[in-house]
Amino acid sequence: MSVQNRIANVFMPQGIADLTNAPTPLLSPGEIGSQFLDPNTNLVYRRVLLDSGATSATATGAVKANQLAIWKDEVNNIVTNDPNFNDTGTPASFVNRIAGVFRTAVTAAPGVNNSQGQPVQYACDIVVNGKNVPIAAVAGVLPAPGLQVIADTVANVQAGGGAKTLATATTAPTQQVLGVCKSSAVVNGAFNVDVNIGFVD
Repeated sequence: MSVQNRIANVFMPQGIADLTNAPTPLLSPGEIGSQFLDPNTNLVYRRVLLDSGATSATATGAVKANQLAIWKDEVNNIVTNDPNFNDTGTPASFVNRIAGVFRTAVTAAPGVNNSQGQPVQYACDIVVNGKNVPIAAVAGVLPAPGLQVIADTVANVQAGGGAKTLATATTAPTQQVLGVCKSSAVVNGAFNVDVNIGFVD
């Protein structure tokens, strides 16, 4: 895990981090890439920009709440929900490029320019640490409390899923671990996870 900058008093354009969906230019652009704790939800977030190409035209579709946020450009803090556009260039390698968990349906705005003539991107806050965070899963995933959670396959992510658990509590992970499962079933297309993707310095 990487250590990220921490900000104490982040500007919340929609009131709480779970709802952040703000077009650029931002009132406080220096917050992009930083992590913070939202006392309203008691979750740790990282503020990032959504790739403008994350639309309904892609295989994964437009961003929905509880989907995994995948790095498209970590240097510039740009994420996507489509494994095909992860920053390794290899779709299957997205399993090691998870940035966090989307909490809302973030807007993508391809071909739109802002008041400064620059392409519009939407900022959002993705969860990187916290208790009982719902993560999307496809039907057939059988979670169990205490099992480590990893990203599902490209096909299952594109079918509406995101994560699955390892087979047993002692199964060694071969990819990025997202946290520990807290649920015994998938409910409303998601199961709860104690997320531990990044941490605040």
